[in-house]
Amino acid sequence: MNSFSSGIAALTTFALSTIVPVIHAGEPADTPPPAAIKDCLAKPGSSECLDLLFRAGLEKLSPGELLKSIENYGDDDPKLRLSCHPIVHALGREIFRLKGNIHDAFMACNQTCHSGCYHGAVERFLRGDGAHLARHVGQSEIVSKAAAACDAKAPLRVYFQCLHGLGHAVMYFTENQIDKSLEACDSLPDDWSRDSCYGGVFMENLFSSNPDKRHISPTDYHFPCNEVAPKYRGACYLIQTWRMEEMGLKTERLFEECRKAGPFETQCAQSIGRDLSNLARGGNSRPAAESCERVQGEPRRACIRGVVFALIDNTWDNRYVLPFCSALREEDSAYCNQESGNYLRMFVGR
Repeated sequence: MNSFSSGIAALTTFALSTIVPVIHAGEPADTPPPAAIKDCLAKPGSSECLDLLFRAGLEKLSPGELLKSIENYGDDDPKLRLSCHPIVHALGREIFRLKGNIHDAFMACNQTCHSGCYHGAVERFLRGDGAHLARHVGQSEIVSKAAAACDAKAPLRVYFQCLHGLGHAVMYFTENQIDKSLEACDSLPDDWSRDSCYGGVFMENLFSSNPDKRHISPTDYHFPCNEVAPKYRGACYLIQTWRMEEMGLKTERLFEECRKAGPFETQCAQSIGRDLSNLARGGNSRPAAESCERVQGEPRRACIRGVVFALIDNTWDNRYVLPFCSALREEDSAYCNQESGNYLRMFVGR
């Protein structure tokens, strides 16, 4: 797996929890309160509830103020950082509703909560405002919309967020049919773009606002990755350890299952690192480092990359990465810093 492909993998990052947000001192009065956000997340169809919250919020506050407030909730409680991505998706949907086009919506968004604002904007671009629309859009139209959705001339990190958000959005159009959604991604012009879109499809499958539509197995740790065609499996395994954790596996067992992924062990191990990044962001860099150090060779390096890339993806700088790299053993620390620099130069231009 080369560094460019690893960079794609790094950006497909978030996890979900139901922790109760706490109020951050000095938040604008019109910010949706944590209790209301929690109530929405607890509902089977949380998307519409969150949309309405942010629709009201945007009547009084700017997108930047709302994004900052959500980030502050996570600063108050590190565990909230695990649940903010679907929240910011909703804000992105509402920003697109106001702006009316991808360019202006993206200008109003930022990378908060793993760039969920960008993903939500693309989702609203494709799906429109009515939940009934998915039932009236044919596969040929989905493919056509997907091919024209993102601007390849945009900065690489922004282009990626559009492509990844596209993967989330086509799952809405196909009513969570993985095969048809991947087919829409196949309309994109190159492997990098297609892989970026595939990642959004598999992420949406695991984090669907309608749990009944998830394409998962109660017993098979590798499903659906072991069911889809081989060209899709790398992207699938880059998110699959979240599902394994949901099924009760801890770090040591996760690495064991990744070994069973065969040629996709590296992507699977990088997915473990991505999940561990939440531990590092919460101020627990050494425990995160120790978890990666449980294995040797390429899986160990992939785990480190997963942590590094996910941490940078949250802020587009190295504020969380430096403590993590320092917590690793000497040789691993050097590798960590090297990959951090490479990633920043490739996707952020620093």
